[in-house]
Amino acid sequence: MQYYGKWKMLILQFELILSSSCFAQLKRHRMSTIIAQDYNPQLGVTVPPSIKAIGQQKDFMEIMHQTQKAYEQIKEKAPLAAAYVLTNAHRKRVLMKFNAREMYHLARLRADQHAQWDIRDLTIKMLNQAKKVMPLTLMMACGKDNFSALYKKTFPR
Repeated sequence: MQYYGKWKMLILQFELILSSSCFAQLKRHRMSTIIAQDYNPQLGVTVPPSIKAIGQQKDFMEIMHQTQKAYEQIKEKAPLAAAYVLTNAHRKRVLMKFNAREMYHLARLRADQHAQWDIRDLTIKMLNQAKKVMPLTLMMACGKDNFSALYKKTFPR
């Protein structure tokens, strides 16, 4: 993460590695600059907690291995088509840049307990990093489900 401060504009920039599923949700935040690379199987996959909870990581990773083999075979003959065989768990690299206002917006929607787990985990990590460089500016940034508790904690009566 990089931090750019100006007297009227506070900008955050993150270099992310995230799953296809997470990226699908992240790119909906249009008040930002998002530069994404192609999916890269070398970056690995994101294993859903539901798979871990039922002890199926080994089977999941075997499917990912078979997907990797299919990807490599397709890439030899049709490089541009190969990515279509990849799953929502496969990752890509993304550069994302936005201002503090958009961090509030992102946190409100994506750090909320009702958000999908992958985007929620990523947003919370981003928010924690951002609060290190902008503690006062982002003091009240959180998921909408947690705002009342944070407000009461920050401003006790």
